[in-house]
Amino acid sequence: MQLTTRLLPPPNIQQQSVVANGRTYSAAPGSYVDVPDFDAAVLMANGWANVAPSGPTSARPKPGALTPPYTAAPGFEFIDTTLNKWIVFDGLVWRDPLTGSAV
Repeated sequence: MQLTTRLLPPPNIQQQSVVANGRTYSAAPGSYVDVPDFDAAVLMANGWANVAPSGPTSARPKPGALTPPYTAAPGFEFIDTTLNKWIVFDGLVWRDPLTGSAV
């Protein structure tokens, strides 16, 4: 499954709408968009900020498995769109960094 990347738009209004590979992305400051990885590089080159890879729980990278370009290693961050949570892999399980609970 292809992951997406969560991006924040730049404050510069001229860069808040970008065409990447034929798709137009727009967002206002204070919001975000989840875009396919292959479009994220174009947006980041235009001033958008990378937050973390994102996707549903089923798309979380697996420990030791190569999920190009991602491998779950200790400290790997992921935005789980099923749980609507930012989570971090501790080397054994995924955790909510705010509570320390396994998710």
